[in-house]
Amino acid sequence: MRKIYLVVVMLALYSCGTDGEALSIENKSIELAAKNSSENVKLLKAWTSNSSSPVRQKYVRRFAVKVKNIAFQKEVSIHHLRYDGTWVDIPLAFQQSVDNNEEIWVGEVIPESEIYNDEFVVKYVVNDQTYWDNNNGINYSMLVNIGAYLAPEVILSLDSFYTRFYRNYFNINVDARRNYGAPGAVEVVYTTDGWATTTRKTLSYQRYFRVGYAHYIQSPNQFDIDKWETSVQVDSEVNTIEYAVVYTTNGQEYWDNNYGENYTITKQN
Repeated sequence: MRKIYLVVVMLALYSCGTDGEALSIENKSIELAAKNSSENVKLLKAWTSNSSSPVRQKYVRRFAVKVKNIAFQKEVSIHHLRYDGTWVDIPLAFQQSVDNNEEIWVGEVIPESEIYNDEFVVKYVVNDQTYWDNNNGINYSMLVNIGAYLAPEVILSLDSFYTRFYRNYFNINVDARRNYGAPGAVEVVYTTDGWATTTRKTLSYQRYFRVGYAHYIQSPNQFDIDKWETSVQVDSEVNTIEYAVVYTTNGQEYWDNNYGENYTITKQN
């Protein structure tokens, strides 16, 4: 299978602890909008949803960030506003190295009460210097049940949280930027025999995607992101699947193949 440079890698998002582990709470907001965004750090993707049940609510926030590998020792976090007016650092964890001496850092918080306000920025501390991505001075803002935000240059991104391989069913979930000028199609390209053979399967557009009891993500959302999904049945003997996803619109293909490494998923029984 050809390896095309990835627009963005996403995640198998790794949980980085609970809200109780958040660091550096400040008593009042710093003037984040006055700080210049740096090319050394960039928000790639964020996710917000209310995955509630009849007896429990979880306000999910996930993040993926790309940073320049300036030095080995570094701290990457989401600097987030809370409803009490304070700002808190949500720490992210290293996920992988990619091209151009860059790294992907990811994280997740799932508080059981709605403590986070809409506003946040990205914070990167390395060599005693602090770099920010504050969305060009206006900070990032996401309501509680919006779904995915993708950086402007990101067209397609696998949602690893909702992508699963259970028994002999492979469920694939993708976020894609809507092209209002032309219809699009999303496919998964996968193999179960080390790319000796491949199969392509078209994903279905999800106008409403359920994320909790009576809670749905609507496509497109406020960031013009659509949710796509499908399920593939494979032989029961298959334990590992390698795959990538491709979005075709207006005659152009956009791939997410994990920065040329392709994705691998192992069966959960």
